[in-house]
Amino acid sequence: MGRIPILVLAVLCWTTAAFAQPVSPAADLDWQSVPLFGADVRSLALHPEEPETLWAGTSSGQIYRSPDGGDSWRELGVATPLGGWVVGDLVVETSDRLWAALWGVWGGGSVVLSDDGGHTWRSRSEGLPGEQIYTLARAAGRLYAGTRSGVYGSRDDGASWQPLTGQVPEIQKVTSLWIDPADPERVIAGTWRRAYRSLDGGRSWQGVFEGMALDSEVFRLVPVPEQPGTLWASTCGWVYRSRNGGTSWTRFREGLAWRRTPSFAALAGGDLLAGTVGGLYRSRDGGESWQRRTSAQLAVLDIAHRGERVWLATEGSGVWRSDDGGASFERSARGMTNVRIAALAVSGEQVLAAVNHAGPASGIYSSKDGFQRPQRGLPSVLDLAVAGPRLLAATEDGLYERIGADWRVVREVGEGRFEELATVGERAVVRSRNGLFESAGGVFRPLPEALAEGQGLALTPSGLWLSAGARLLRWSNGEVTSVAAPASSGRVAAGGSLLYASEDGLWHRATGDEPWRRLLDQPARALATGHRRYGSLILGEKSARLWDRTAARLIEVTLPVAASRVSAVRTVGDRLYLGTIDRGLWSSDLPAASSP
Repeated sequence: MGRIPILVLAVLCWTTAAFAQPVSPAADLDWQSVPLFGADVRSLALHPEEPETLWAGTSSGQIYRSPDGGDSWRELGVATPLGGWVVGDLVVETSDRLWAALWGVWGGGSVVLSDDGGHTWRSRSEGLPGEQIYTLARAAGRLYAGTRSGVYGSRDDGASWQPLTGQVPEIQKVTSLWIDPADPERVIAGTWRRAYRSLDGGRSWQGVFEGMALDSEVFRLVPVPEQPGTLWASTCGWVYRSRNGGTSWTRFREGLAWRRTPSFAALAGGDLLAGTVGGLYRSRDGGESWQRRTSAQLAVLDIAHRGERVWLATEGSGVWRSDDGGASFERSARGMTNVRIAALAVSGEQVLAAVNHAGPASGIYSSKDGFQRPQRGLPSVLDLAVAGPRLLAATEDGLYERIGADWRVVREVGEGRFEELATVGERAVVRSRNGLFESAGGVFRPLPEALAEGQGLALTPSGLWLSAGARLLRWSNGEVTSVAAPASSGRVAAGGSLLYASEDGLWHRATGDEPWRRLLDQPARALATGHRRYGSLILGEKSARLWDRTAARLIEVTLPVAASRVSAVRTVGDRLYLGTIDRGLWSSDLPAASSP
């Protein structure tokens, strides 16, 4: 198809009234968590007295507790008690007292303490630098924290902290700590480059570099039971063993297909476990050789063990458990809902949810089987859509179509990253970095290059609309037209009619050519629901509204999560499904329609 010149139209006017009609009173929706289980687990801790009880901390601030060895999990306290923080480390002091090290992806952090088994928490960060806290260690009344800028110590139960490594500025990003139980003055800190040791409780430090390569970030420091002086370090460059308390190191890598090893465990029987970003490995000969015992898709971030039972904290895939000393593992995440939903689609009465970054649990889940088994074989899914009988998936590595139970690449659109899908009936449009393609029930064909700069696809009866900065592009009747957008930047969305959402507000137009009408004068994001009446969910900074296109009004609704965490919405009949970036999948009946 040849390039069609853009027709620049006169700037359309729009009303400046704050609302088309008053916003209706809030509807208190009855949200229920959908049993699509998984979690991005970063830390594990075992109960000191109850062998079947353990805790798990996630990358989004959830603390889960299992009373039955991982068969089931329950989130403690209010939703996301430590919301916004990565729970990087959990330390159990007594049956009810837990410590947690928190860090933020973009900075900040805290040490928090619970005296009721994790139900409530309070800060114990006075004197800490307000930066990421990666790890904690406790022994003989002393508490140490590994932070972005070094090691801090407390002798008063975390009421106050003192910097311990200020005289050694190269000790930074401390991600592991070990205290010698026989001598609490002896502390080793693993940093982003190598390890350092103190023999006087942190007053002075020396590098313990012999045998360890530079730039080997030390993720874990693990002693070996019944072998005094033997210490293992898991790093971003395989694993190391010291037989003299960390003075010198020997590297082991035979059989380890992945060098980045975030976790490690030394079992009582002598077996060693190394958790890598490509699976869990076991050694039965003191580290001389290693064999993978899980899927290579598992990134293992922490390991807990007691007797023959081993638990793995994994990235996105929840907890995995072994009852045979690490010989085999099964997923053990029932009750965990820290799942990343990338996209939703509806085919008939069936809801489809795409889950990314969950290792072997990644894929597309279906309500047909109760969201139990993922359809695998796809790269990370960025969008899902149904066009007539076709189910399409836009992924990081191509456009896919489901044929029966399998997925095939749609080759006519080329390779690369496909970011958006829009469908109406059997018509489908997909956007990639190489351009836009359209299909009306058959083969995809390229659309004019003039549309390539647009994004935020919206298919309406008046044509295909795209956002392009301060302009909107429309493809209709074989022609590309450009019109002024109602705000300087934003995204167009289809919710049965045309909506435009931006940092400056929300606008609406019923047809392609009438003036824009302003509905909100505050930041907004619009997600199409597919419902015949409630066509879009409008998300603000702290609010949510349904767009009732029949009555041309907004209806405030409650959400089970912060509006910023919502990633996708779809409806089946009069039931609304809500996908989130870190809180799984939720559903609720829509509010009963009332006359305008």
